[in-house]
Amino acid sequence: MMLGMSGAALVTAERGFGAEFWEQKQPGDWSKDELTRLMTKSPWAKDASIDNKAQTGPLVARVTSNRRGSNRGNPNGDAQIPEFAGKWQATVRWESALPVRAALGDTATTVALSEYYIINVFGSIPSPAPSDQDSEEERKTKFEILQERTRLERKDDPLELKRVEFSHRTPFSPPGTAFYFSRVFPIVLDDKQVTFVTKVGPLELKCKFALRDMVYRGNLEL
Repeated sequence: MMLGMSGAALVTAERGFGAEFWEQKQPGDWSKDELTRLMTKSPWAKDASIDNKAQTGPLVARVTSNRRGSNRGNPNGDAQIPEFAGKWQATVRWESALPVRAALGDTATTVALSEYYIINVFGSIPSPAPSDQDSEEERKTKFEILQERTRLERKDDPLELKRVEFSHRTPFSPPGTAFYFSRVFPIVLDDKQVTFVTKVGPLELKCKFALRDMVYRGNLEL
């Protein structure tokens, strides 16, 4: 009988007894602790590994101004390496995945969900999203830089970044950055794993996700 099952159904069947709470209970019955776990430490939300390359760049310069409020003593506005010293933390969450949407009250638009995988990155790292205060040319340049530094790696060709914007605060996370990747060439279970990669100034972020763990009620949910 197992031979006739789809990949997602087989993964669900293999779990059997001891399934996670999101498989055993309806979203309305999830406790506060369960919701927090789903949104911060689950197959859909993981801590990123962060490598500090301690380099300067245009995104770093903007972050320096935002964090310190000024660049006095540095008239060129260039960021200094000490700005990125210390411990950094970031969580990477699949905002477009059905269980995450259920926890958030499903605020994303149908159009966005049908066209994009949406990944939210939040934590102590600064947001690389272009600001409303930037000129159109500055916004375009910053996005092009971010496109070069951001991708979803998988077995075949990586998915390219299509949009980026600030993400709102939720009961489970502070404001962050929403990254949008096209669904034209969808991710499937046979890809086995996807890795989110981006760079914010000297900080290189990577976060791996095992697709077999991201099956929710018989479907791969991303």
